[in-house]
Amino acid sequence: IAGDRIEKARMRRADNEPLFAVQIATNDVDEGRAAVAMAADSGADWVDLNCGCPIHEATRRNLGSALLRKPDQLASLVGGIAADSPLPLSVKVRIAAEGRSVNVGEVVEKLIGAGAAAVTIHGRTAEARYSKSADWQIIGQCVDETRAAGSTVPIVGNGDILTHYEARMRMAASGVNAVMVGRGALTKPWLFDE
Repeated sequence: IAGDRIEKARMRRADNEPLFAVQIATNDVDEGRAAVAMAADSGADWVDLNCGCPIHEATRRNLGSALLRKPDQLASLVGGIAADSPLPLSVKVRIAAEGRSVNVGEVVEKLIGAGAAAVTIHGRTAEARYSKSADWQIIGQCVDETRAAGSTVPIVGNGDILTHYEARMRMAASGVNAVMVGRGALTKPWLFDE
C-alpha cells in the first residue's frame, strides 16, 4: 500500500481527464480498502479490481484471474472492499480461469450481489490468454442472464476491439452497455479518435 513513486505518480489525474479510474490487484479486503482510500484521495471517480490478468506473476500470488477459481471468496473480497467505499468498485473478469470450466455467469451474479458497480468481461479464459478469439457469444449470454435476473448493473465487454465499427457491432450483438479497449489501443492509439 505504501507504493513506490512510479505507482503513486500513476494515481494522478491529468488536467484534461474528464474521468479517472484506478485499477488495483489484490486478494485482501484491508489492502483493497486502503487502495480505494488512496484512489479517492487522488481524485479518482472509481476503482477497478482486476480479476482478469492471466500472467504468471499475478496468478502465482493468487491475484488476477486466479481469483475466478473460487467465486464465493471473490464475492467476499468484492463485498468487503465495496462496503462503505467512498468510490464505486468495478470488477474485470475473464470467462474462466481454465478452458473447460467457464463460470462467468456464476461469477458475475455473485459480484453483482456483493456490490460491484459494474463488471467487465474479457471473452477469453485466462488459460487461453490471447491465443484464441474472444467469445462474444458467452459475453452476450451473460448479459442476457443478468438482465433476466433483473439486474441493471452495467456489463462491459472486452476482447478483440480493433476498430470503431467492431465496437459498435459487438455492443449491438451482445447487449453490453459499453466496450473496453485493451491491446487494440496499443496497436492503434488513434482508435479513440475514430
